[in-house]
Amino acid sequence: MRILARVLRRRWDRVPRWVLTDSKFDRILQLAAGKDVLDCGCVGSRLEDPSGVAATSHYQVARVARRCVGVDIVADEVGKRRDAGYDVRVANVESMDLGETFDVVVAADLIEHLSNAGAFLDRAAAHLRVDGLLCLVTPNLWSANTVFKALAGLRMAVNPEHTCWYDPMTLVQLLRRHNFEPIEWYWQDYRRHPVVALLTAIRPNLAAHLIAICRKGG
Repeated sequence: MRILARVLRRRWDRVPRWVLTDSKFDRILQLAAGKDVLDCGCVGSRLEDPSGVAATSHYQVARVARRCVGVDIVADEVGKRRDAGYDVRVANVESMDLGETFDVVVAADLIEHLSNAGAFLDRAAAHLRVDGLLCLVTPNLWSANTVFKALAGLRMAVNPEHTCWYDPMTLVQLLRRHNFEPIEWYWQDYRRHPVVALLTAIRPNLAAHLIAICRKGG
């Protein structure tokens, strides 16, 4: 009982009440409009033919940007996008050196795939102009899906290419270690299931993804 009493007396910090959005890209597209943009990990998924690129997130970014360069390590998929007329290059985001800088670096659903996220952040900083922005999207460790399955003792279906999970605290720690300061945060969830829609309306921190807009430090 004394342990329970100590727990109840402890001051618990509230989770951030950030804006909950349905879209991963609306805010990023606003920031990319009319800018020079580097889209890291631009392949996303495989295309059956080059015409399919119009359905990708890279197409959305390239459509609004003044200039958009994409990088990815999947050479055959890079080739398809080049065939479709996009400036996409084969490069590893953890070691890339493109010899140019950008207003915005986009990394949507990328850092959870990397072996060394810190190395990527260092390379992103090297490719950003002085007032440039880094836009990150990554799965939320404490989403309704992961929390429910953990409570139910169910195995979580994880993308076999993922190496890690982030929550707001660990992501801030990583960003600050590599000289980035988050200036905007959003929770993101498509809310297609009515139970998830209800839960995230009450607790937005149960959303599927985190979105962080970050400025490079001095």
